[in-house]
Amino acid sequence: MRPPCAGSPADWDLDAGGPEAWRSAVRVCASCPLADRCAQLAQTFIDRGDTPRAMIWAGVAYDNSGRVIENLDAHRPALIDHKRPVRIIRTGRRPRDTVPALPAPRRHFVLGRPLAPTGTDGL
Repeated sequence: MRPPCAGSPADWDLDAGGPEAWRSAVRVCASCPLADRCAQLAQTFIDRGDTPRAMIWAGVAYDNSGRVIENLDAHRPALIDHKRPVRIIRTGRRPRDTVPALPAPRRHFVLGRPLAPTGTDGL
C-alpha cells in the first residue's frame, strides 16, 4: 500500500505552501493507514540524530532546525535567498608546484562580517 504523501510529497514540504496546505497534510497523515509505521520510522531517525527538517512526517511538523512546530499558523519558512554567502579566504601563500605530501593551505570561513587581520602572514 502506498501512503498518500508518496503521490505529492511537496504537500508535506514546509518550504513550500502555507498553513492551510500544511494543516491539510497533517489531517491526511492522521487518517493514513500507515501512520503508525511512519511514526516508528520517524522516531528511528530521530533516535539516531537524523531529525526530519522542514517537513511534515507522521502528522508532526518540523522546522528547518528539526524542532517540532506547535503552531503552523505562526511558522514562517526560512528564505533560502537570504542566507549569507560563504567565502573561503586563503590565509597562506598559494603553493606553485604542489607535491601531494604537502599539507593543504590553512583556510577560514568568513560569514558576512568584515575581514580582520589574522596574524598568520608569517605561516
